[in-house]
Amino acid sequence: MSDFQKGGPLALAAMLTICLAAEAKQLNPDSPLAAEMQVSMDRIGKQMKSGKYEKAKTAINSMVQSCTDVPKCLAIAEYTEPYAYPMMETRRECLNKALQLCSTQEDFILVALKSRKYQFFEITKQAITALIQSAKTVPQLYDLARKAQEVAMNDVAHQAMEKAFSGLKTQDEAFAFADQCKATGLDDMLRKTVKQMVDDEDDVLGLCELVLQTEKYGMRDQTRYALRKALDYCYTKGGVAEMEQIKEVARRVNEPDVQARAEYFVKKGKLIQKIKGDQSAYQTKLRQFRESQDLDAARARDAAAAGAKESQATEAAGFGTSNPKTPGVAPTGPVRASDGL
Repeated sequence: MSDFQKGGPLALAAMLTICLAAEAKQLNPDSPLAAEMQVSMDRIGKQMKSGKYEKAKTAINSMVQSCTDVPKCLAIAEYTEPYAYPMMETRRECLNKALQLCSTQEDFILVALKSRKYQFFEITKQAITALIQSAKTVPQLYDLARKAQEVAMNDVAHQAMEKAFSGLKTQDEAFAFADQCKATGLDDMLRKTVKQMVDDEDDVLGLCELVLQTEKYGMRDQTRYALRKALDYCYTKGGVAEMEQIKEVARRVNEPDVQARAEYFVKKGKLIQKIKGDQSAYQTKLRQFRESQDLDAARARDAAAAGAKESQATEAAGFGTSNPKTPGVAPTGPVRASDGL
């Protein structure tokens, strides 16, 4: 009988080598778990498969408490996925432990994704809240939004961008924010940003410039909104020059109805200016004519007054006058001795 059949030391060593080789074939080199932990989880998996859930829970909880990073906790949770409800609380413990070990944005994103997959929404909320609070500056919020979009966490991206939006102070910052929204595909936030810029602008030329600057975003509704606002301002505060600017901008952004409306008011404004100019010229000529008439009348009065003074001076000197139109009438004036002699 051989040593193997007798169960001697050589037989035990051979059996151990065979078992270790079999277990080694089942190890996952990409797993964050060490080899001995993978072997332990395979054994626990057999317990769960045979229905020994309580024994498996105790072993897993012990392993989770010894984990020192997030990937290990999540890897252990994955082992329990095939055994859905019976191991649900154990998976919850794995996620809670992972949340406690989070230290980077990537860690919190991993926990949020896994907890959402397992429908542990309270853990998901805690992870997302921690993510938003950890981003202190606008660049950090942009980075968080980009990473969240990469893993299809649109709600996290929105919350990050909403927080960044609340800190915008200048138009340059608003344009930088709009570029980030365009890059991450957050069209609703982009539309909100462009509308806010239009609402903040209260000058016709400023609105026209804003239309040209935001044309690259492809927000036609906001383009028309800005042009309509410019038209409204122009009706009350602008002139022909501003309306011509609106017409040119509408032509460049291919809004023919706005262009036609602006062109109509340009023609109307020029006609009104012409009428006002003609009226002004007429009033000027009329004033000049009246001034000329008044001057001629004044000159005539001055001439008449001068003639009257001359006549009075002549009479005071003693010289009478005759009336040639009434013959036989004695000359007027003082009678002298030589008259009738």
